[in-house]
Amino acid sequence: MLSLRSVIKKGLSAKKTCSRNISALYITGDKANENYVTLQPYLDFKGTFSDSQSLEQSIASRGSDIRLESVLSKYEKYEMHHAQLAKVAEEREAVTKRLKEITKSGGSADQLEELKERGKSLRNDLKTLKQTLYPIEDDFIHDFLNLPNHLHVQCPTGVEEKLMYRHGLPKSEKVPSHLVCEDLIHFVDNNRYYMLDQAAHFDINAVQSLARYFVNHGNFIQTANPDFVRCVLLEANATPLDDYHLVQEEHLQNKINTAYLTGGAAFESYLGAMTKLCLYPSVLPLRYVCCGRSYNKAETKLYGPTPSLYTVTQTNAVQSFVATQTAQEADSQLEHILNLSIDFYKALDIPFRVVYAPANNLTPAESLRAVIEVYAPSLQRYVCVGRISNYGDFVSKRILFSTRRDKHYDFLQLVGGPVLYTSRLIGALLEHGVRLEDCKLLGTTTQKPTHQQDLQQFKDLFT
Repeated sequence: MLSLRSVIKKGLSAKKTCSRNISALYITGDKANENYVTLQPYLDFKGTFSDSQSLEQSIASRGSDIRLESVLSKYEKYEMHHAQLAKVAEEREAVTKRLKEITKSGGSADQLEELKERGKSLRNDLKTLKQTLYPIEDDFIHDFLNLPNHLHVQCPTGVEEKLMYRHGLPKSEKVPSHLVCEDLIHFVDNNRYYMLDQAAHFDINAVQSLARYFVNHGNFIQTANPDFVRCVLLEANATPLDDYHLVQEEHLQNKINTAYLTGGAAFESYLGAMTKLCLYPSVLPLRYVCCGRSYNKAETKLYGPTPSLYTVTQTNAVQSFVATQTAQEADSQLEHILNLSIDFYKALDIPFRVVYAPANNLTPAESLRAVIEVYAPSLQRYVCVGRISNYGDFVSKRILFSTRRDKHYDFLQLVGGPVLYTSRLIGALLEHGVRLEDCKLLGTTTQKPTHQQDLQQFKDLFT
């Protein structure tokens, strides 16, 4: 059974909050009195602007309205004022050092007075320059943080996806929607629906089976993640804030770092544990997988205006998360996740495919996205049941997730994403006429559990 609980309904707001005058990810000094700094991201100006042609292509291919020339102009202004500030700070430090030396050696009163006055003047100049720099810094840094990741060489730059794998061919005839199966699904709206009988069993068994397959055959570690994520982590992942439900908190200490309901099976739910974390290279690659809920409003409009299991805002899901040291290893791990996922969907034996999404469908943090799609006969099109993204080191720089090698800190390459949305898969299976109790799930039984088995599983939790 899936339903947003009444306490969540009261605590959430669906209003759009993607346009913000202040960021939780980067707070300038003049705002630090009202809001404390949770995280200070690594700002790689040199690395980002070193290949302006590639960055320009990434912006254009994504259909973004960002003007790189404007950002570069703001960067020059920021650098000029920053250099001015550094020069004055250096001169003030030299005056302070000289003052200590003369005081110790017993210099004249005139010399001491002159240096003190110069020190006061430099202190005032430094304060003035800081106040002047704050709005310049705020204007540039937030534009800089809005710049997208560089595109992967495999990412399609046109408007069409790139087919990578296909299993089975879809039939041409249109069939009724899965919602006609009222003995298995009680559907109210996109926020409220209930799985019944075999659909409820499949909903749980599928996520457990796939997660177990990742653990046993992919050397993944299964985790349990928080359902709520702070705004600073959504911004670090460049996630639009209106993708998730905002939580209304009565006693919020940091008013700009609000909480959002994402579900434990969300990529962002991993980021809190990885923030400011430095790993030994020997533990890499780091492979995690988890089962949980996913609450995402972003994809409700992708499959037509008619509400169904394809458009619901909540579902059970399986989320993957991998960290590697090099970009080549990240590519290899993305392929590894895809192969494990393909094994799972092939066992179900329904038409599905894997495509690389075009650049204009990616989030700013993604450099490449592989989408797993099953064919939905009622829609006569493919629908996404899972996706794996390559983020490069874009996100790890923002959350300071690194490894130490030869006395240097390298930011990790991140790969991951939800490899299964159960609600969409169940809808497609029903439309293909598949009996859910007959589905072959890798590593799990397809027999209907008895009440005695259910009771024993509950008892096993406490033994």
